[in-house]
Amino acid sequence: MVIMVDEYTSDSNGIYKRNVFSQFHHEPMPEYKFHEIGIYTGDISEVNPDAGIKFNGFDSAKAGWWLSKREFSTPEEYEVVDSVPYQQGEYDFSVLDNQRFFKARTIKYEFLIIDDDPQYRHGSFDQGMNELMRLPYKETDVDNAYMDLLDTGSPAYKFNVKCKSVSSSDDDEKGVMTVTVEFKGDPFAISRSSADEEIWDEIDFDNYLVQQTYYEINGELTLSLDNPGMPTPVELEIENSSDVVIRWPGESRSNPTIVKPITHIGAETIHGGNVTKILPSGNNNNIGFTGTGSVRLNFHYRMMY
Repeated sequence: MVIMVDEYTSDSNGIYKRNVFSQFHHEPMPEYKFHEIGIYTGDISEVNPDAGIKFNGFDSAKAGWWLSKREFSTPEEYEVVDSVPYQQGEYDFSVLDNQRFFKARTIKYEFLIIDDDPQYRHGSFDQGMNELMRLPYKETDVDNAYMDLLDTGSPAYKFNVKCKSVSSSDDDEKGVMTVTVEFKGDPFAISRSSADEEIWDEIDFDNYLVQQTYYEINGELTLSLDNPGMPTPVELEIENSSDVVIRWPGESRSNPTIVKPITHIGAETIHGGNVTKILPSGNNNNIGFTGTGSVRLNFHYRMMY
């Protein structure tokens, strides 16, 4: 089951307009009369930024750092190419398993710390730099230095990165310190919610779809999954009483995946029913199951944002 939000909806006159939740939608501007709103005379530190990032316990808005610039670069691709004499162009063998492969990407932000007190500016910078660069103690997954970066500009997605550098340039005459923060990590933006969740604040309305990810298998089952982003790893958890045959998109029909049942020996559980597959980009990825049991597909969308 797939639930979509219509890209276009009709108004009372039957005229179709773009979905109001789309980031590309512009509300018509009513003709308001101009009126005096006054001038803010309070301390600038009393005004909180409404845009910024959260990373490793650091919240730029709460810290009073004003976001002035974002810089997202397209990650460099791992390319395997070859050519022969008298050929126009070259052969590109960079695709494997329906995937393109990219190197780590760099994300840069520029913030402003605005205050007449230079000691406050430097203190705020030092505190923020320490929070951004430190690695918190973890009892598990200690080998992975990447953590979630949340950006108010992409409320439906997160970036799996580490903070590479934090630098500053202070202008004492203007009372402004410019802070540059650079992150390095996974080339994709990853949806905060999994494919079967509907969390309002984590919905990308321009690519919004909710998919059923839990199914009961009793004989033959064919389901369809959509992937609006890049090819995505899908973890399949299969509780089965017998062997389950999976016919996955792009795989040979004559050589399907066979998943053994989960067995229990005393207190030990042998997880024969866990496999990971790559879901191709696009719509109507038909997947076939044959056997008896249940299947849960756990995955997040990956976008090139």
